[in-house]
Amino acid sequence: MRQTALALVLTLAGCATPAIYQDPKTGQVQQCTTNVPPTLPLLAQQDIDKCAQAFERMGWKKQ
Repeated sequence: MRQTALALVLTLAGCATPAIYQDPKTGQVQQCTTNVPPTLPLLAQQDIDKCAQAFERMGWKKQ
């Protein structure tokens, strides 16, 4: 059971990839990242998703 859980965590660890957004008005670029450790990939992805939603509400475009 422990090996299965560890394998799942390691598999999901790469899921939290940064998102890059650009302001179409100014051309400014920002990146959504997280400080959550890679051992908690679901929390890390939630962090990035919240950031991405904020940029999308402001009209920024995902690159």
